Amino acid sequence: MHKILQAQFIKFHENIKLINTEDNEILRNKRDMLVDEIKAYLKKKSEDENSPLITFLVENQGSYSMGTGIKPLSEQDYDIDVALLFNLSKDDYTALEVKRWVFEAIDKQFRTVEYKKPCVRVQYLKNGDSAFHVDLACYANSNTDKKIYLSKGKPTSTGSDKKWEVSEPKELKSKINGKYSDTYEKQQFKRAIRYLKRWKDYKIKNTVDGKPTGIAITALAFDGFIPEVSKDNFTGDRIENDLQATLSLVEYILNQFDIFNEISVDLPVPPYNDLFEKMKKNEKQTTRFKEKLKSLRDDLMKASNETDPVEACEILSRQFGDDFPIPPKETTGQKRNIAVVGSTEQA
Repeated sequence: MHKILQAQFIKFHENIKLINTEDNEILRNKRDMLVDEIKAYLKKKSEDENSPLITFLVENQGSYSMGTGIKPLSEQDYDIDVALLFNLSKDDYTALEVKRWVFEAIDKQFRTVEYKKPCVRVQYLKNGDSAFHVDLACYANSNTDKKIYLSKGKPTSTGSDKKWEVSEPKELKSKINGKYSDTYEKQQFKRAIRYLKRWKDYKIKNTVDGKPTGIAITALAFDGFIPEVSKDNFTGDRIENDLQATLSLVEYILNQFDIFNEISVDLPVPPYNDLFEKMKKNEKQTTRFKEKLKSLRDDLMKASNETDPVEACEILSRQFGDDFPIPPKETTGQKRNIAVVGSTEQA
């Protein structure tokens, strides 16, 4: 029973995981094209103003860089997070000035570009529908205090919201990727994050219904995930239990709600902001989120106690969607020699 369920979880993970940007030619080309346009803009700016050329480094950030990205559902698009680490000091330029360079460089005809509080977003369409968007975050990377600062705010923001804010995108990536040294534990950790990210997209359609961000799920897992990986004493093979690991994580998250029915989790690197700050302003959102989590916990427990693997997978499919596979009854029956499928995803 356990071997069959674990095999289905691994298949589910293969169905939903998003490959790294570097392995996706379309995404890589779009990112590189935008970067080239920004470089050309800065070169022309330097020549027109007879001023030093402003340069920057480019790094992937977000779920791609942490190995926790998932494919979007059919009605959703997905985002590519790119860090532009400008070789300049926050004391020499305002946060909006740097962000404006990026906006003007890529704001072309037939392209949707907009200011967002933490980035400049480029939206790409396919057949008139949203396909994916690229979020370009602008950082001041050469400061006397050796810290990195993120450009926050939009032209329409109030004065206090237009600012440089200390941020450590590289440290965040390093912390998530370095959470576990054991390969099996690291892979299970990232699979569990992907499972919950797909669950929230499937069961909670929008923020009005109390939908947390992907980084909030990741931060909760960083704090509360417990690996369920052991070794067979006779064969030495690794035994992984993704169902129990996911159930334990959901129970941990539910335990983070306080007596006021609020939940908090801080970003594990500067600026250490509460990733549920917005949701806590709306009691209905936090209540819905908690109710959805309870439903997930209950079904995970039902699946764990179910003796029929087909019934167990049908229960799990109700929570995770059609990408969670249900094995044909004829392949389960009384068979107990189905091997555990290995895990090969990149961290």
